[in-house]
Amino acid sequence: MKFLKHSFFFLLLSVLIYSCASYTSKVQEAALTFPALGSIVKSQGHLWYATATQIGMPTWEEPVKVTVQELPFNKASYATYSQYMEKAGKVNKVTYVDSLLQKPNYVRLQLLDKIEITAQLNKEENKELRSYLKNDSDYKMMTSIDVLLAPENLTKFLEADAVFLKEDGWNKGTLLVVKGSQTQRIQLSEFVVFDAKFASFCWGEDIYHHKIIKALLNGNENCPQGTFNRASKIKEDNSYLKF
Repeated sequence: MKFLKHSFFFLLLSVLIYSCASYTSKVQEAALTFPALGSIVKSQGHLWYATATQIGMPTWEEPVKVTVQELPFNKASYATYSQYMEKAGKVNKVTYVDSLLQKPNYVRLQLLDKIEITAQLNKEENKELRSYLKNDSDYKMMTSIDVLLAPENLTKFLEADAVFLKEDGWNKGTLLVVKGSQTQRIQLSEFVVFDAKFASFCWGEDIYHHKIIKALLNGNENCPQGTFNRASKIKEDNSYLKF
């Protein structure tokens, strides 16, 4: 009997140790995983939470245009990339020498059409999403990612006539790369993402006094006059609406 008790104790201890190690591993993995372009995340200060706690992806009634920009590494961007690769335990294959004129490049994918994005976020398809977002000003949208692309993908993006973001149904997003009459789908998960930026929401009212998103802000920008970074600052009164 004593042997069985000891065996059960060690078995239970082993399960607890394994569970803790597994949980820690998942937390570390999440900390190195960037949310998808166009996704909604919860931010805290200057930090953002990773895909494991990604809130979701808006319903895009129409694909959203993505701007593709090839940029040379500088000291700051290369430091960000190097730190990410080191923390992720990945091999850094990019060589950067500041004194050389020829610098390695990376690609920035951005959602720049804020008017179009705002219009789509305010459509009926995103009504439930807005109800969720208005409860907490820490919810943001990922509007820019810095990535390294394989040479074949880099060529496709740089030679494309247009690139669009489309919801893939799995809260990850798909890029539609259009060239002439051909359209190719590329999953965002195929990229090595090492940096990202998000936009916050400014809230206002429509003509029926319903809370809607009026603008998207980058960085330390302020909300336009008459709008608020917290939906709770808007007094909502629909009592006069009688049908």
